Parts: sequence; structure tokens; C-alpha cells
Amino acid sequence: MMTTTVESIDYCSIFEAFDCIKAAPKNTPIIVDLDETLFLRNSTQEYLNTLQPQFLGAALLFLLSYLKPWNWLPGQIKGDVSRDWLRVVIATLVFPWTLILWRWRTKQLANNHTNTKLIESLNQKSENPIIIATLGFGFIVNPLVRHFSLPVKDVVACRFWRGAIDRWRGKRDMLEARLGLESLSTATVVTDSIVDAPLLSSVAQPCLVVWPEAEYQPAMANVYLPLFYLERVKRPSEGYFFKQVILEDLLVLLLSLSWLSPRPILHAISIFILVLSFSCIYEIGYWENDLLGEKIEQNPVLSKTYQRYKTRINSSWQRQPWIWAIILAIPAIILLDFTKSSISITELNAELVYSNLAPIAIDLLRWLSLLIFVRSCLWIYNRIDIKTRVWVFPLLQITKNFGFLVIATTNIIGAILFCSTTLARWFPYLIYRNGGDRTNFPKRMSSLLIFIFLAMALILGGYQASLLLNGQALAILTLFTLRALRDISKVLAQFHFLSYSLSYLEPHPIKSPQGQVTSKF
Repeated sequence: MMTTTVESIDYCSIFEAFDCIKAAPKNTPIIVDLDETLFLRNSTQEYLNTLQPQFLGAALLFLLSYLKPWNWLPGQIKGDVSRDWLRVVIATLVFPWTLILWRWRTKQLANNHTNTKLIESLNQKSENPIIIATLGFGFIVNPLVRHFSLPVKDVVACRFWRGAIDRWRGKRDMLEARLGLESLSTATVVTDSIVDAPLLSSVAQPCLVVWPEAEYQPAMANVYLPLFYLERVKRPSEGYFFKQVILEDLLVLLLSLSWLSPRPILHAISIFILVLSFSCIYEIGYWENDLLGEKIEQNPVLSKTYQRYKTRINSSWQRQPWIWAIILAIPAIILLDFTKSSISITELNAELVYSNLAPIAIDLLRWLSLLIFVRSCLWIYNRIDIKTRVWVFPLLQITKNFGFLVIATTNIIGAILFCSTTLARWFPYLIYRNGGDRTNFPKRMSSLLIFIFLAMALILGGYQASLLLNGQALAILTLFTLRALRDISKVLAQFHFLSYSLSYLEPHPIKSPQGQVTSKF
């Protein structure tokens, strides 16, 4: 039997757990954990998984995980101790109908995920009060427990508004307040969590056991959100969406395409939505690359969060990105087509959209063709050898900018910007695939220099300077110079003249073939 000190608590087998329950003295409380113990899932995650519409619920949870408002709380309730509480409170306030949906769903969950073996063992101890203790929330747990075939005397759980304080106090304090110290000291406790060590050290029969059927399923695990994989798995903690999608991809497109539109703001909004549509399909290539890399490559480059999130990648992820891409593309293309006309925004209506259905449909087909082409390139890229990928990579980068010309137009300045951006992204990849270190490659400064060189070449080749020296070019030069300041400062910091000491002018002794020492400058 396990000792009752926190340091020496060990896990036991399920057979030892049953023996522990069987040996519980008559009329002493048997305290059972809920999540992943009596209920073989996590009640909080299942509740959050009930949010409807699911994609909005997933978006809310993603936003909360990005903002981390639990880190804004004061004192001892700050941080991860309040994470689930704050997620539950905010989700319930935003989606109040979840309370009703949860009550409808609990019966099915109880039938499918109840630990029947544990319940059978507990039912044999009818003379002992059965108490469920959990750091879950009472309004979530109570409807679920009612469907258990178990005479539960009491449920000790966290409160809705004061859940953060309850979770900080822990099960031991909550149970002591409910049962009293004397009753608690005679209890038998069955739990799967080492977090309950203070409780286990306070009872007569502690039983720490992991049930093989238990499974922790994160909320909204099967719901796809655009850029979730890139933001949270492929490039965690790098701010991929803002740094790459906004400051790189979108900025180049706005300067090359939206700048030329008679309605640049509406055009920019349309391009932004299309970038999201494009990213849905491009993102498939990233998680496909990780999955195939883990299976095929000897030393795959995988992020630390990949193992935690890879279970989310399932068959639905093959379809959902396409659904998102199409849903986003339709209003974006309607808006883009509107920017080409002279009609006022106040005159835009369903009838007008219907009358322009043909050009909108053509643009939508062109856009879908681009997405299919991108997906095909990614499929090929992920299945060819590493050396050959060097030559497919620039094609993928070309689709990120030149690909948008299937539904939009640019000028010579925009084309130069596209070229310079593509080349500046390709060069470090060439270095990387040929065994070099690309981390210090000045990509933004290179993009600026290539843009200037190409513009100069066109001017020297006969193009009028007025076509290249205008507000658009000035804006590109200004913004790209500001972006490249860090690269420029690093290059300047490395600049120095070589210093030669006088020792270089002194004769250096060398040995002749006969072994005699001679000297030579």
C-alpha cells in the first residue's frame, strides 16, 4: 500500500485500485475524481466542445489562447490555474445556449464514456458514501453525474463565478470544508492526477491510478480554423499571421495591386480576404509536409508542439480548408469585381450582383483553378527529394504573388516587386538546401536591392523613368527601406577595413628540401 507523503506517492494498477476500494472501511467516504477517472473524458473540454456554431466557438477559443487573458488576473489566481475557468465563463456568456445543449448531450456522453468497471466496483460499497471531487465546474458536472448508474452522495466542484479561487485552493481544501478534517482523514481517494498529491497525502487510502481507456480530447479538436496549424503548430510563438501573412504577403499584394485600384480600400479588403482563402490551401502543404516528414525522413524538422496537435489532423482536414477557401473567396471576388465598376457602394445589392454573375463566376473559377494548381504543386513538393525541391520552391513563391494576377492586374512596378520578393525568398532556401546557414541571410535588404537593380535595368533598357519613378515606387522604396533597416544595420556593423600588422612584412622562415632554414618574404 502506498505511503501518505507527497514525495513518495506512486501510481498503482487498476487491480490495486479495485482492491483499495474493496478494503475501504464501512461508512468511510470514498472520494473519486471525475475527469479521466469516473468519466473517461474531460468534462470541461467536452462542454467547450458543445459550443455552437462550432467554427465560431473554435474561433473564440483560439482568440482566448492567443490573448491569454488569464495572465491578466491578479495575485494567486493569475496564470494557468485560471485558464479553464476563464475559458468556460467567457464561452458561456458569449454562447449562453450551450447550457441547454450541454444538458441534452450529457446522457450520450455518460453512456459512451463512463468508467463502467469503476462504477461496478463502487456499487459494491453501498454502505460507503460516494463523493465525486473535481476541479471541473458544478454546472457542467452535475447534469453529467445524474446519468451515472451510481448512488452519489455529494459532488464537490468549482463554482461558476468563483471558479478561479476554487481551482487555486484545490480539492483538499474544498473537501475539508465540506466533510471536515476528521472525516477526510478516514477516506479512500481514487484519482489519476498527481496534482491531487496534497489530497492523497491527507487520506487513509490514497490511490493514484491511470485508466487505460481514459483519453484527453481538447475542445474543438476536429474543427479546422484557417492558419491555426501555422500559428500554433508549425511556427509557434513566432507570430506567423502578423509577421508573414500581413507584413510580407499582404503588404506586397497591396502595393502591387490595390495601389492601382480606383477604390483602393475596398480592393485591399478584397485582397486580404483572398489571402486568407489562399492560406487555407497553402496551409495543407505545411501539415502534410510534417506528417510525411515524420513517416519518411530520418531527421524531420518538427516543432515542439507538433506531437501535441498532430491528432487534430484527420480526414475532415482534407475537406474543411477547401470549404473555408471557397466561402472566403465568394464575397472577396464579388467585392473585387465591384471595385472595377463605377457603381457606388450604396447601390450594391443582390440584383446588381446577379446581373454581374457571369464575370464573378469566371473570376471564381480562375481563383479555384489557382488554388488547385497550388495544391498540386504542394503535393508534388512534399513527395519529391530534397534537392529537387529547390526548383519547385520558387514556383510556390510565384503563386503567392503572380498567382493573384488571374483575377487582378498590376503594372511594371508591381511586377518588379513580385520578382524581387520571390528571389529574396528563394535565395536563403537555396543556401539552406545546400548545407548553408540561412538564419543570417538579409532577406529584406536583398529584396530592396533586387527591386532597385531591376528598376535601374529597365530604365537603362529604354523604359521612361516616369513609369518607374512615381508615388507607388516611392512608397515601395520607403516601406521596404524601413523594413530592411535591421538588415542594413547588421551589415554596416560588420563593415571594417582589414588591418595589417608589420609582422606581415617580416621574412617568414621556411625549410628547403634539404632541411635548411631559409627566409622568404
